[in-house]
Amino acid sequence: MAEGEILSPALAALLQIMTSTEVAEAKCVEAAKAIIEYEAPQGVYDLTHRYLIGVAEDEEQSTDLRLEALKLLRKVEARRVVPGVAKGEDTEKAKRLAQRLEAARERVERFRTGGWQSTLPIP
Repeated sequence: MAEGEILSPALAALLQIMTSTEVAEAKCVEAAKAIIEYEAPQGVYDLTHRYLIGVAEDEEQSTDLRLEALKLLRKVEARRVVPGVAKGEDTEKAKRLAQRLEAARERVERFRTGGWQSTLPIP
């Protein structure tokens, strides 16, 4: 994690549970799941990724626990492959554009049906 990075109390508690040697491994994996399912700093994802690799490669762990760690690893790896960027949309701008398009459609329809009243003199 980056120096001086501020973590929320919940995220810090999850990290503490995940890395504790006094907590059952299944609960540590559960904490790792809670970490990777939500937005967190890259350093937290890296630490969680390394932890899950350790569980998945530990042949002394139960198959169920290793399988759960592998499923979670896929979530972390997939997130790295496609780093989805959220982009906010200006809803007011979109509404104005929709109104302009609707007005243009109405003008075209009036012109097409002969209902358009031109103010220009016909030469």
